[in-house]
Amino acid sequence: MLSRSGLFLVVFWVLGPAALLSMADEPADWSGDWDSRWRDGGARLALQQEGDRVWGEYPLYQGRIEATVIGRELHGEWIEPKNRGSFIFRQNRDGNSFSGRFESGEWWTGARSQEDASQISWIDQSRPEFTLRTFMRLMNMMGPGSMDMLGDAANMLAPIDEAQTGISRLDHAQLLFRVLDGMTFRIWGISRNETSDRFTKKFKQAGSDVTVELEFAQVGERWYIVAPEPELLEKTLVAQQLARAKHEGGNLDIRPFLTPRDTFRSFLNGLRQRGYTADNPVMQALDTSQFNEVTRDREVVLLANYIKRTLDRISFIIWQELPDDPDDRTPYVHFQHPAGEIVVAPRETEQGIIWQFTPDTLRNIRNLYAAVDEMPIEAGTPPSAPENTYFAMRDWIGRRFPNLLRLLGPMERWQWLGLAVNLAFGLLAGMLLSRTLGWLIGAWRRDTGSILGVLVAAWAPAAFLLGISSLLSDRLLGFPDTVAAVVTTLGWCLIVLSLTLVFMWLIDLLASRYRSRDDLPGHLRSLSSLVAGVSRIGVLVAAILVLAHLLAIPYQGVLAGLGIGGLAFALAAQPTLLNFLSGVTLYLDRPIAAGDFCRFGDKVGTVEYIGVRSTRIRTLDRTLVTVPNSEFLNMQLENYAHRDRNILKETLQLRYETTPDQMRLVLVELRKLLIAHPKVSADPLRVRFIGFGEHSLDIEIFAYLMTPDYSESLAIREDLNLRIMVMMDEVGVQFAFPSAVHYQAQDKLSDPALAAKAAETVAAWKANQTLPFPDFAWQDKAEISSTLDYPPQGSVLAQVMREPASDR
Repeated sequence: MLSRSGLFLVVFWVLGPAALLSMADEPADWSGDWDSRWRDGGARLALQQEGDRVWGEYPLYQGRIEATVIGRELHGEWIEPKNRGSFIFRQNRDGNSFSGRFESGEWWTGARSQEDASQISWIDQSRPEFTLRTFMRLMNMMGPGSMDMLGDAANMLAPIDEAQTGISRLDHAQLLFRVLDGMTFRIWGISRNETSDRFTKKFKQAGSDVTVELEFAQVGERWYIVAPEPELLEKTLVAQQLARAKHEGGNLDIRPFLTPRDTFRSFLNGLRQRGYTADNPVMQALDTSQFNEVTRDREVVLLANYIKRTLDRISFIIWQELPDDPDDRTPYVHFQHPAGEIVVAPRETEQGIIWQFTPDTLRNIRNLYAAVDEMPIEAGTPPSAPENTYFAMRDWIGRRFPNLLRLLGPMERWQWLGLAVNLAFGLLAGMLLSRTLGWLIGAWRRDTGSILGVLVAAWAPAAFLLGISSLLSDRLLGFPDTVAAVVTTLGWCLIVLSLTLVFMWLIDLLASRYRSRDDLPGHLRSLSSLVAGVSRIGVLVAAILVLAHLLAIPYQGVLAGLGIGGLAFALAAQPTLLNFLSGVTLYLDRPIAAGDFCRFGDKVGTVEYIGVRSTRIRTLDRTLVTVPNSEFLNMQLENYAHRDRNILKETLQLRYETTPDQMRLVLVELRKLLIAHPKVSADPLRVRFIGFGEHSLDIEIFAYLMTPDYSESLAIREDLNLRIMVMMDEVGVQFAFPSAVHYQAQDKLSDPALAAKAAETVAAWKANQTLPFPDFAWQDKAEISSTLDYPPQGSVLAQVMREPASDR
């Protein structure tokens, strides 16, 4: 079986040549307008095609084309009044361009024109003014480096001998335009009081002495521009550049707005290139310094669109008719109407002086547009950038319900109607959402008790959706600044207030859920309350600042004043601030936590709560003591909850009748007792005869009980004390007490037999070299370690511990 690639090769081998032949035999389409170029020249070709026959003309040189199509090639002749020759063109695969050459081998290329010459109905040479206006419009519309309409513009120049001038007609037209572009002149009326068929006019650069004379000549029924010699135009261009040399460079941000002409050209061209967006740099052409800051970004886009639409309906702007003197400071009035004016004026900024559309122009542009919007746009006006939804809606309403475009107060009727519909829809949707959330959170509140949650559910959604509806109304309906400021401010205030309630409720909800955990340590429980409180205050302060900004309340001065008044406030609130900072230190350093049993000063108790200002402790008397955090932090704190063991430090006082051997035996038995006890740490452990008291022989016991619990340590102490008492009786020694003793015959003395027995025991240790002084040998310690029973034999706890787990 053939693979997929093999099958493809077979099909291509059989059908490919036939398909290629059929494509080659099909003639290309050459009909339409082509912008063509050759060395030192160019022209627009208007071609027609019928079958394989192609003919046409290029009026710039009064020439015509006669050719035949062979596949994608065009073979034929170009014919002019005094010259003719052959050519060959080959159309590219996309059908939008061609490459070719003359019979001499010179190249000749072209591309389909994006502008249909038949649609340029405004080309007119019936009067000198119309010829110059057509030339300037065509050249202004070309754009840098574009070939569109260059041939039509060159047709406005009187025919010249290119061989004699050394420059092509197209390049001559471009050079002339560069010179005229630096001049300032009025086209209308240049032929006033002129009766001959040939006259000359002087054109001057604004703010300098540079001039150029331009001659107009009539040939038949058409007027032509007689362009000056190329050398004169080059000198004039240099002089123009020198006159503007001091204004070159400078701040690049304001260079497009140095003159009224710069502002108009930058503004209109910038809108066509980048569209109606707030971040478009050409929006600097609008002086919005007197507009509400809340609506400024939205308003500037809308006003730019209004200005563009109004200018399109006034007339086509010839840039060279606008003032172009960078040193002039006289406001330029471009258009006047009873409904308003279009004026640009200089304004001082941080970057320098720029020309902007005045605030009065911006305030009246809506009324001005309403007065001229029925004026048809002049033919040949460049297409506008895509506009926003507002103008699409307004145009649609104007076609179907023109009465709704009438003004009613500051807005048109359809805008009032749209505002009412949007607000009603937002209110109804908010109420429906509020009822739904109110039912859900209301059922949940029976378990949580959150009143704030019910308030959020009942009010916040309605306010939020009503605020959103207000903002959407302003975006869609294009309100004027006076109405937009009120509507957007109201909308943002509703949104901020509703979100404030929601955030405060969420903080309360999260904090309560966190504190409800059973395994949460006490210090984290208190810390969560502190964080929740500070967060709520932060949300509230942020909401107040945002509302102050929306309502244009000058809160910046108040914030700046806090820098000075803050010192006085800090001094006045020093105790409160000190307690607050001390509370923060308690949370961070954590010497104590809620639930810890501790000693502070001369009091003992359990910590119940650590707050922002104070700490509350439950004493042993079950009273509640509240201590300011600053004082509490300065106290010597003894936290019993953090100890890992309890200390055993006792002094046993024996009577002076105790013999040295009895003392040795007591020391040994005490050490055995402590080492053998499982709840006494073997290290450190000391039992020492430390000295002779006023009425006793003193033995010091120092050890640690292996339990952090105080109650259990008391039980261990009790067990040790009872065992010590038994041991003392067995050894035959007695505890001393502070009293005066008079020895009489009837006084009970030490048992001589027991004393003798103690002496024998010690003598045996000495004889066997096992006297355990100053300490036991480590083998003896290991042998007797943990040999005692604890809990002691016969105690209830010992009985319970011996019972099997199943019995319990």
